[in-house]
Amino acid sequence: MNGDPRISVIIPAYNVEDYIVDTLDSLFAQTRTDFEAIVINDGSTDRTGERIEQFRSRIRYISRENGGVMAARNAGLRQARGRYIALLDGDDLWEPEFLEILAGMLDADPAASVAFPNAIFHGSPKFDGRLYQDVYPATGPITFDRVLRRECSIFGSLVFRRSALYAVGPFDEALEGQGAEDLDLWLRMLQAGMKFIHTTRPLVRYRWRSDSLSSSGLSQLRCLISMYRKFHEAPQTTADQRDWIASRLPELTGMLDLAEFRDALAKGDYPAALSALERADRHYDRPKLKLLLAGLKIAPRAVRWLAGRRDR
Repeated sequence: MNGDPRISVIIPAYNVEDYIVDTLDSLFAQTRTDFEAIVINDGSTDRTGERIEQFRSRIRYISRENGGVMAARNAGLRQARGRYIALLDGDDLWEPEFLEILAGMLDADPAASVAFPNAIFHGSPKFDGRLYQDVYPATGPITFDRVLRRECSIFGSLVFRRSALYAVGPFDEALEGQGAEDLDLWLRMLQAGMKFIHTTRPLVRYRWRSDSLSSSGLSQLRCLISMYRKFHEAPQTTADQRDWIASRLPELTGMLDLAEFRDALAKGDYPAALSALERADRHYDRPKLKLLLAGLKIAPRAVRWLAGRRDR
């Protein structure tokens, strides 16, 4: 937007035809205007590209084959010129003061690398209208150890210094799945000693969609497990932190096995469903799972039908 932008706003967009106009309207309603907008159309198969056309004179536009949110954000980061990076998903909405407040916090605190806000859940069946920090608190010191153990949560639409990436690198495209790439980057920053600051003011309307990556438990679990395994092997991770990760991984793996069972069952892939359920049973050893196993071996279509009725 500005010939010499101080802030680069990175907006990955994949199949968000119903939301991207409102998202970009919220961006261009900002009270602070020294920013450039970089929109990455990540191989959308709907009318997302058409919806973006009306903004083309006001944005830097990248159209690419679908590669996932990490690759899309990294494509935007490579084009960024601002001193600060701000992250905006293609279906979320910023309050007008988002950039003014968060970039202003970094302006006022040269020692801080990241500033993050509170948010309001929008459309979530469980949390609609609630504050993000009421559900996922950000109280207490924001340290690598506390964020690793999920004792302190960082909302992902935020502002950070571009120079932070020189020390820790961009989003990790080697992670499996999607959904924990933000957490991975924040942990790398914290492990490198960077300072995070936050406000309790809600500056984002965080949209929940049943078809979005953030609501896909299967992809998110894969990504979270992949991330924890990486930090388990990182030389900077302490022995106590490695022990905690090792104690957490079996539960996450069991949850993934159950998620893969449900996914395979819904698709009618009964051999894959059976394999995933057997893995989950070895972890949980519950009578209900053993009953499901027996049913799946004898009458898999009936199990699928019953599961479909339960999920309605």
